[in-house]
Parts: sequence; structure tokens; C-alpha cells
Amino acid sequence: MSYGRTLNATGNKRANTNGNTAKPRKQAITMNEDGFTYVTYAPNKRPLKLAVYWVTDEMSADILRQIIEFVTRMANKPVHLRNMEPPKFWALCERLATMYCRTYSPTTNYGITKPEIRAAVYFVMLAGITAGEWPEKYPVTDKTFVKYG
Repeated sequence: MSYGRTLNATGNKRANTNGNTAKPRKQAITMNEDGFTYVTYAPNKRPLKLAVYWVTDEMSADILRQIIEFVTRMANKPVHLRNMEPPKFWALCERLATMYCRTYSPTTNYGITKPEIRAAVYFVMLAGITAGEWPEKYPVTDKTFVKYG
């Protein structure tokens, strides 16, 4: 059974098995003036809210290392993440963020919100997709969802 031509998480077209093509599924990524990014990945789902995860001290750096370890342990391999359709990719991102929050309670224990955790999870997943495997070091730039400050 074929589902037509789809987009993977990186936006590349993935060929189908029967030669038919379909229009790529739309996802909307918007930013507001408060600095939040909203990702609308499916018509029947609420938009995901992402906020920059700031690494300001040793504690926030330790939590980021814990998030990296959690995501690399619980997520699919990056080669599989690359081939996921955007709705499935964002659903996995949300699921991992929820699982992390339920396991470690970062808002209660450290004051780190779920949108920040979600952004850090996305940062780790995107770094894995870019590298093709889980990298040893995760580059932080002014364009990533994790920043030093």
C-alpha cells in the first residue's frame, strides 16, 4: 500500500513505491513578539510552543546534558528521524518532551518550562539529523534553540 510522495523531517521529498505523487503536507512555523515559536504540524492538533533554552550556569548545562542523554536513549536513530514525515517528527518531539517532564519535573524542580524542554529536545533531534548520527558535541549558535547567556 502506498501513501504517495511525502516530506521527511528535513523537508526532502521521499519517493513512494507506486510512482504517484501528492502535494507535500504543510506545516506552519511562526514566531511572536514575545520570543516564542509556534509549530502547527497537524490540522487537528494545537500548535507546539517552543522557547529558547538558555544555558546560564552549571545547573542548566547539567540539565541540557541530561536532556541530550534522554533523547539519544529514547528517540529513534537520526537516520530514521530524517525520513519521518513532519507531523510524525513533531509528535515524537512532543512525546519526548512530555516523557522528560514527567520523569524529571524540570518546572517544579528547576523552573524550566515545557516550551524550553521542547526546544532543547528539538535541538538534539535536529543536531542528530544534521550529523547523521548522535554527535559527540552539539554546536550552539545564535540560530539554535539552545543558547548560552
